[in-house]
Amino acid sequence: MLPFLFGLSAILAPLIMFALRNRRYAWWFDLIGALAMVTANISAAWHTLKIKLAGTEFTTHIHEIFMDPFFLIAAGYLGLYAVYRVLLTAVYTKAKNA
Repeated sequence: MLPFLFGLSAILAPLIMFALRNRRYAWWFDLIGALAMVTANISAAWHTLKIKLAGTEFTTHIHEIFMDPFFLIAAGYLGLYAVYRVLLTAVYTKAKNA
């Protein structure tokens, strides 16, 4: 049941964002996207530095990056945001070529 909910939310959330884009929410989606990108990058860099300093690059220690809640939340939003941006691009392209 949980994978179904994840799949459904991965479709519905970008569609809801797309529907709300004309109601002055679009800049919030972009701002949160920028903050999520910075958060994911800092989290990945921090964990990579810790792993490099510990000298454990070739062990399962590297998967610690994916267990960080900051990274997971930020990357999760970026996945939804990317679909939203692709929808915007598709609509823009269709309108431009129509």
